[in-house]
Amino acid sequence: MRVIVFAEDLSGRKDDGYYTKSSIASALDIFFDEAVVDVFLDNEGENPLTRVEAEQIFNENQRITFFNEAGERVVISRDPSDKG
Repeated sequence: MRVIVFAEDLSGRKDDGYYTKSSIASALDIFFDEAVVDVFLDNEGENPLTRVEAEQIFNENQRITFFNEAGERVVISRDPSDKG
């Protein structure tokens, strides 16, 4: 199942990322590091999110929104044009 990834860039470059990945696992590989907790459910960084939790949320909703430690929003959703 192909997914669409939107990654906000608040650095001032206005270089938001918008691309597809072949699976939710490959998309989450970009944002999650097992050794560091730097992904959150909120942009204030008060509610940490694990990769396992992110996969569970995605599997239930076909979409997940989370934030990195800089408060940049990431949205991953199932690609509706992918019939696989």
